[in-house]
Amino acid sequence: MKIKHLFFAASLIACATAAFAEGSREIPVNRGANETAVSFGYSAESNSQFYPRWFTAGVRVSGGFFSFTGKEADYVGWKHPGSAVDVGPVFRFRLNRIFEIDPAISFAYRYHKYNRDEYSLKFQEYLIQIPVVARANVYDGFFVGAGIQLSPIVYSKNKATSYGFPTEFNSSNPEFGGIFELGYAFTHFAIDARLYAAATDYSDNDIIGVWKGLTYRPLVVSLGATYLF
Repeated sequence: MKIKHLFFAASLIACATAAFAEGSREIPVNRGANETAVSFGYSAESNSQFYPRWFTAGVRVSGGFFSFTGKEADYVGWKHPGSAVDVGPVFRFRLNRIFEIDPAISFAYRYHKYNRDEYSLKFQEYLIQIPVVARANVYDGFFVGAGIQLSPIVYSKNKATSYGFPTEFNSSNPEFGGIFELGYAFTHFAIDARLYAAATDYSDNDIIGVWKGLTYRPLVVSLGATYLF
C-alpha cells in the first residue's frame, strides 16, 4: 500500500506543477457582453479571439476516501472510510462555450481495512469505470458537473476473520451510480472535487452468515486533476 500511496502523491504533485505552469502563461481573454471566461479546452489566436475545438482528449487522475452507507454497512462496520484512487483517459465533446460532455474510462482501486472486537476485514476492489459527466462553465473558469457512472467490471478480493475463523471471498458485482462535481479550469488543466454515490449487492455471497442478499451503497469523495492535450 505504501508504494500505491507514493505513486498517487507523485501524480498529484506533477499535476499541481502543471497547473501552476498553465496559470503562469495564461492568454488574455477578449470577453464580449455575453461571454464568460475562457473555458477548458479552448485554443487562442494572436488577436485573442477564441475558437472552440469540438473534441479533445486527455487524462484524469484522482484520489480520495470511500465508505459504505446504509443499515447493512453499519452492521459490518464499514462506515469507517477507506482509500480510493483511479486514473484513465477522458474525452471532451464541446457543445458550445458553456456546455460540454465528458465520457471517460478509468481504472480504479479501493482499499479498506477494519478491525472491531473479534471481527477483522481486509477489502480490496479493482474496477473499470465508465463515467459520463455533463459540465457547465459557469463563471471565470469555475464549472459544475453532474452525470452517471457504470462499472461493468468489478472484482473484489476480501479476507475476513470472525472469532478466529478466517474466510476469503471474492465477488464481481457490477456497480452503477451518480456523480456531482465542482471545479476550476485553466487553459489545458483543471482540478475538481467529485462526489460519487452508487449501489450494488452481494446477492451471490454468503459470508460468515451475514452477507447473503445484502445491498451496500459505496460513497466516494475525491479530488481529481485533468490535463487535456
